[in-house]
Amino acid sequence: MNNSEQQIADSLARHAADAPDDHTLLSAVHGRLRRRRTGRAAGAVVLAAAVVATAFTATNTLRTEPEVAQTKPGWHWESYKTAQVQVPDTWNQYIAGPAPCTFLTPKVAVVGRFYDWISRDRYTCETAVYPLDARVPYVWFGDVQEPGTKQYDGGWSEETRLIGGTKVSVLAPNETMRREILDTARPITSTDAYGCTPTDTGRATEIVNAKVDSAEICEYFDGKLIAGSRVPPRRAAQLGQSLTRDAVRPVAKPLPGCVGDGVQTYLVTLHSGTKSWTVRTQHTSCSNKEHPSVIALRTGPHGPSDPSALFDGVGPVTPPQR
Repeated sequence: MNNSEQQIADSLARHAADAPDDHTLLSAVHGRLRRRRTGRAAGAVVLAAAVVATAFTATNTLRTEPEVAQTKPGWHWESYKTAQVQVPDTWNQYIAGPAPCTFLTPKVAVVGRFYDWISRDRYTCETAVYPLDARVPYVWFGDVQEPGTKQYDGGWSEETRLIGGTKVSVLAPNETMRREILDTARPITSTDAYGCTPTDTGRATEIVNAKVDSAEICEYFDGKLIAGSRVPPRRAAQLGQSLTRDAVRPVAKPLPGCVGDGVQTYLVTLHSGTKSWTVRTQHTSCSNKEHPSVIALRTGPHGPSDPSALFDGVGPVTPPQR
């Protein structure tokens, strides 16, 4: 045996002397296995805890916010049927009827909606545009003019676009304002900025005794969206109390022989912290006993829409060439 072979033999002998016996080796192997199993079990516990935490969060986060484009500062969303558009907050004169003959307050910009209770063959406006001294800007949903742009005197113009199948018209004193407003228009594919669906989904009333901190209103006529809005916190708390009281009261019967304009349905989503629930109520012009909550609901874009409030009497006329 040469020197190299002798060194290898001596090294093997030393390692053999240091090696554990069979019992010690088996115990060490079992110990390593236990540590590995414990590590995997701990990892599984952490993973399970994460799953449970996620499920708990998802189950208890009942309140959701609709996904829409960002709102411009000092502007808000207006919606009708399948379209929504942003307008300045100062545009707060709401009109139900045809453009442009139904202004009620001079010099205040208008948000108009040509509701379905007015037949298109009983058009009430024979004026294409008001004179300059009486003209105000507006956004109008569902009016009779065809898509396109019309130029008027004084630099004014009116443009109509088809948004999600709904006509949206904007009359403005300059092209910049007209485009700025119309370029915000979006079709309502699922919900609008206030969580309203284009058609009434029939959600039922839920009674929850909780302090309301915010609310959204979705108004429907003949199953189609008329308007959506968000209620300020203080008014939302009062509205929540009123709706809860009125929900258990009997619905007022219509007056005998009254035909009316149909029934408007208000679907109100109330929020308290992470909880959300829905209250459904209705208005009919054939009732002279409105619940207090319905009276409170009929403000802003949900205000009265009786044709008698229009400037011109309803009658069969030829729509103007606009």
